[in-house]
Amino acid sequence: MRIILTFFSILIFTNLSSQIASMEAYVIQEGKDNDYRKIESFVAPLKAMAIKEGKLLRWAVMKRKSGGDLSTIDKTKEIANYLVFNVYKDQSQMDSDNWNNYRGYASKVYKGKMSKSSINKMFNMAEGNQVKKSVRQYLMKGVYQTPSYRPQVGDVINMDPMEALNEDYENFELEYFMPRWEKVVDEGGLRMWGLTKVLSSSDNAYKNLTHFVFKNPTGAPIKFGTNSFLDSKLQEMGTNSRKMFNGATLEIIHIEN
Repeated sequence: MRIILTFFSILIFTNLSSQIASMEAYVIQEGKDNDYRKIESFVAPLKAMAIKEGKLLRWAVMKRKSGGDLSTIDKTKEIANYLVFNVYKDQSQMDSDNWNNYRGYASKVYKGKMSKSSINKMFNMAEGNQVKKSVRQYLMKGVYQTPSYRPQVGDVINMDPMEALNEDYENFELEYFMPRWEKVVDEGGLRMWGLTKVLSSSDNAYKNLTHFVFKNPTGAPIKFGTNSFLDSKLQEMGTNSRKMFNGATLEIIHIEN
């Protein structure tokens, strides 16, 4: 059975009101997982240099662990093994982050450490299809995230894809569901809860998905109090304002900030 991954890096925002992020979801060729990991290890210090030069705010790579079956949307799409996120403070910064810059970064970072031919080989692997079978691309913005969370390698993120069914969806998330999740954060059940909105995506992306809810669980039980009559009615209306699909569990394996 093909498992379809739902994703969006969303967890990597810290001030969601102004930041935007690009996300690439890569399907890796069979048997090429180690080669892909080598690519990202090669790219990591180059991303650090881009951050130092002010062309990027944060970069992260996440590996799918489980879940995220979106076959109800499209049975033809294959699993996205890795998600790569580039986070920017605004559109202007994103426009300045040109991939062509990275060969220049590599000549500085790997001077005396790698030959020119070895560097070219890594770029060919990163840019070609010998390792990466396909990619789906997304542009998104942060709507809200509970404060004080800073992502790090090893963090596990649960991400729930949503399709807004009416214009009230975001208001229900922010005015009803978000305060309840903030209480869970305060009580130690989560380190973070957040909401992002999809701005645009590539032609091969899941076009019906409009938002993603993401959480960083602590492992402690998540508890909600007993609903009042009003709570029950609001929850029903909020649930009816969106369609939720099977969530994915992801692990951060690289991060530069």
